[in-house]
Amino acid sequence: MAKTARFGIIGSAGLIGTYHAEVLGKGDGPYELTAVCDINEPRLKAQSQRLGLPGTTAAAELVARDDVDAVIVATPHPLHAEHVIAAVEAGKDVLTEKPLAATPADARKMVKAINRTRRIGGIHYQQRSNPTFVKAKEMIQSGELGKLLCIRLTGSYYKSDYYYTLGGWRGTWRDEGGGVLINQAPHEIDLLCYLAAEDKPAELTGAWTNIYHANSQVEDIAAAAGVFPNGVNFILHVSVAAHGDAARFEIFGTAGAVTIVNGKFTRYIRYEQDLVDFARSYAGPNPYAGPETHEQLLPEAGEHDPSAIHKCFAEAVLTRKRKKVLVPAAQGLWSQETINAIFLSGYLGRKVKLPVSAARYERMLADLIAKAPAVKRGRAQAEEGMPAIL
Repeated sequence: MAKTARFGIIGSAGLIGTYHAEVLGKGDGPYELTAVCDINEPRLKAQSQRLGLPGTTAAAELVARDDVDAVIVATPHPLHAEHVIAAVEAGKDVLTEKPLAATPADARKMVKAINRTRRIGGIHYQQRSNPTFVKAKEMIQSGELGKLLCIRLTGSYYKSDYYYTLGGWRGTWRDEGGGVLINQAPHEIDLLCYLAAEDKPAELTGAWTNIYHANSQVEDIAAAAGVFPNGVNFILHVSVAAHGDAARFEIFGTAGAVTIVNGKFTRYIRYEQDLVDFARSYAGPNPYAGPETHEQLLPEAGEHDPSAIHKCFAEAVLTRKRKKVLVPAAQGLWSQETINAIFLSGYLGRKVKLPVSAARYERMLADLIAKAPAVKRGRAQAEEGMPAIL
């Protein structure tokens, strides 16, 4: 068995591609970077020279290389389906950036292609390896929090208008397919699905709008409420318009609750009596009474190793054992279907059941593209594997 998995990166010279190159370049896992690919030729040339690696502007050339065992897809999500399918059909395993795609049709097509070609597929939801969320999942599964009732998720990822001038694909329905929901919030939405049910919601009601970003066509704030198939309820609110807050999870069970802010536990309380038992047994006189709460020591969680995703994926490539993949590509459908359902619900103005119709979603997106207001921007530079939109 080979000692290292040889990786190539598509979209290597963009922000995310550069990050992946740096992780692989540290050499602290069973992997090595052997080739790079980006359509921005000047940046690719500089990167190739700096790393001492062969580079190409054609994804087809990278996936055909004999010295590439697996491909990291670090291009913008509307291109993921094209690049993932090209990689697996060329006999390469593939680790893709989040989210899987822009539409449910593309996301489902990607997973089918991975399964059809019997390749190993993963998605880079690196927060799944964060010890805090690993511990939170253990607390839920062990019953330490009692029966899981609901999760509140809020996230603020403030962006100025300047942000949308970097890589003209950003902030457009045609080329990004959405805003905060599909770009900034997928990590948290993935964790919501993972913690609540290891599944997508059964149904939800969503709403979204653009409050003030004049050079963006897409939503800068969004909300949803719904229920998972196992009965766990959720509330979600994410925004690139609000500022001063962070990604926050509030997880409520019948025996206790925990709060996680920016990937760290900040509060853990337990109830003196199970909430359901108290609700059914309390006889008054205070109509506002609840069981006594007790602050607990924060659960212990170690430091997060963001490269854990790469290490586990490389081990899967080397051993041909899919179970070693930390987040299989198919699990990326949980957050993908949730995101697409929120968009469709907000567009239709009503509750939707999941999964949504791919054809109905395509019609919605076509309508949003056709009706999108023009945006005025300066000259944009190509970014992360997509040409500049001037």
